Amino acid sequence: MSDQPSSSYITGVTMTSLFPRSAALAALATLSLLAGCALPRPPASVPISAQTAQKGVSLQRSLPQVLPDKAVPVPHSQFVLIPSESAAGLLMPIPFVSGAIGAALDRQSAEAFEKSYGQVSPYNIVLKEMQASPFFRETDGALQLQPFAFMTECVDDKYRLALVFQLQGAGWTGRYMYHLPTAYDIAEFKAPSPQVLAVLRSEMVSGARILRQLLERAALGRLESRGVKAELGSLHLVGGKAAGLVSPTLLVSRDADVLEEAGDHVVVRMPGDMANAGTAGGLFFGVHYLLKSQLHTYKKL
Repeated sequence: MSDQPSSSYITGVTMTSLFPRSAALAALATLSLLAGCALPRPPASVPISAQTAQKGVSLQRSLPQVLPDKAVPVPHSQFVLIPSESAAGLLMPIPFVSGAIGAALDRQSAEAFEKSYGQVSPYNIVLKEMQASPFFRETDGALQLQPFAFMTECVDDKYRLALVFQLQGAGWTGRYMYHLPTAYDIAEFKAPSPQVLAVLRSEMVSGARILRQLLERAALGRLESRGVKAELGSLHLVGGKAAGLVSPTLLVSRDADVLEEAGDHVVVRMPGDMANAGTAGGLFFGVHYLLKSQLHTYKKL
């Protein structure tokens, strides 16, 4: 592991400001959190109930209603871009203008991905995998599963992806995420070759299988807390600088519940607010399958 942070972050960042989503005040809010200011506890990720799971899971081809702040769906696909943030907005005298310009640029980036990544369908990959599950129902399952993928623009000029199972039903919301092993240079990701798309598709197929297995274990009560907590950070969870200023290696979860640990990976459950920006822990909530090589911080508490 590398890039050990010199400070830590308590999960559940909330960035509010007098100017809606102002980059400048978001940075100040994040800095205050790093200084140790008290915060409300973020929403907890709780296990699925066996009773609800027995009533089945059906797939839904749509994106969740709540996505991280500043996230931009790639048109006509199940990909969601988590853009990097720029400090340029701090120099703009009118925050609304800088925010609008940034949002427009992010939409352009997402639209540019449509042609290439529309060829890869997380929905179809997950549907094929879930059809092998005893919990799968073609229709009318108690739980609705929305499969999609986050693509995060990171501080090291790479893109990192995560396949997501987001489930909702019977008053419960859950999220399971498999963080794909390959990180892509900006140039190759923006103009992907057939080989890049083949690797991406193959890793999503593997991820769908792993997430199905995790979901089934959870439904059977076989993915329980072991009482082991850890401080955990990864560019796969927070990849960009908040407001273009705050290093993502400073933002870690201090309340990760280690459900499983093997030689090369960990499975953790983390609290978080799914409406927060990606740079403020918006990807934290849920169960994560992460390779240890993807972590810059992993310290059991």
